[in-house]
Amino acid sequence: MLKEGRNLLSPDPYYAGSAGFVGSTLEALHGDMSVLALPDYVPESVRRSHDGIRNAYIYSYFAYDLLTLAAAQTFPCLELALRLRIGHQFAGRTTRKGKPMPPAMLGELLGAANAQGLVAADVRSITMIRNMFAHGSDTVLNAPIFLEPFRYVTAMIAELFDPAKNSHVP
Repeated sequence: MLKEGRNLLSPDPYYAGSAGFVGSTLEALHGDMSVLALPDYVPESVRRSHDGIRNAYIYSYFAYDLLTLAAAQTFPCLELALRLRIGHQFAGRTTRKGKPMPPAMLGELLGAANAQGLVAADVRSITMIRNMFAHGSDTVLNAPIFLEPFRYVTAMIAELFDPAKNSHVP
């Protein structure tokens, strides 16, 4: 439900203590995200997408639905990073009949990045979590449930572009 204008800066009931996230303050949410910035070596478009997720998480203090939005956008952000890092490897693919294949999707990109040693990811668990959000879910998130996969994805994105690990990052 859309809040009334006069209540925009009031905590969402989930955070106000009347519905469930007792102890989650605006400052605590900001602190959670302050430590999850991506390094400067990650492409700017990925950092911008990632920062949008971090902001949605923080501002979910005022509108809980922003937490579910942040969760839903986590995996497209990862997919963007993977496409920028290894998407070129899938260009020009065709079916047996010579028709162009669609772009590689998250699972295939993750599998390729993992096989190439670019990320040390549990591809199955990431794909299962992503599918839960991409195909609709009535899961009631809270900060801890969101944070664990977001930390994992943040570390994976940083690993993908780490110049110490990848001397030939495009």
